[in-house]
Amino acid sequence: MKRQAFTLIELLVVIAIIAILAAILFPVFTKAKDAAKKATSISNLKQIGLSTLMYAADYDDVYPMSAYMKPPEGSDPRPVVFSVYDAVQPYMKNVQLFLSPSDGNRQFWKERLNGLNLTVPQGGVERASYAPNLGLFGENLCSLPAPLNKYSQVWSQTSIPDVVNTVAFFDAYIVKNLADPSKGIGLTYNKFMGMPRHTEGLVINFSDGHAKFYKWNAVGTIGSGSDLVPRDRPGIPYYGWRQDIAFADSEAKLEVAPNTPANPYNDMHGIPGTFVGDSEDFACP
Repeated sequence: MKRQAFTLIELLVVIAIIAILAAILFPVFTKAKDAAKKATSISNLKQIGLSTLMYAADYDDVYPMSAYMKPPEGSDPRPVVFSVYDAVQPYMKNVQLFLSPSDGNRQFWKERLNGLNLTVPQGGVERASYAPNLGLFGENLCSLPAPLNKYSQVWSQTSIPDVVNTVAFFDAYIVKNLADPSKGIGLTYNKFMGMPRHTEGLVINFSDGHAKFYKWNAVGTIGSGSDLVPRDRPGIPYYGWRQDIAFADSEAKLEVAPNTPANPYNDMHGIPGTFVGDSEDFACP
């Protein structure tokens, strides 16, 4: 008996079933893929945090600086910024840990510095998806001209009142124009903004070494038990996103988000239990 081909109706039914199954399964696959990336990011930040603690153990419990200046190297006449990335990298031996699997553009740290006529050390870290808490890691940019010449103290782990709730590193977007007057000049805290890369949330590493995922609207609860507030942030919670403007879940939105010291869009910088709110700048020694 000769076999007949499928009828048009039968083909349409099969196609419809496949389409329905795809509609059901594709979101599941997407969520599974994001969950895997989130797990990788947690692992990355965990290892960065542990490397930072290893650094501190070698330097009398003192955390590295977020940035300090070094003379030009080789034939490049530009001053060198030695960052916290460069300080902890020898303890990691893998610069790929600085890159989030959900950061498609791979934040170009070196390019941002080049915009200020600065650069990274030879063989230094050029890309980083995670930013440091500039309230925790001090800085010494005193050799730069005003208003770039900034200075703030370094901290030791034993001097931090609430180690578990003090942010160290976090999923971040580094503003492209570091000389944008609307976001301050140079390497200020509001150039290093929290970036919710994972289903409206971000991964945070704390100064005791642990790392955890937070939904964007739960970040403000970190360190909120402290009775003290930063002297330049009266009434504004630590590590909190503003709720009165649209949620910025992309680099483009973060680039144009209004952000001032008095009213930050998001602030992942500060030390609970102290009056340090972000990169507290003092007179250069």
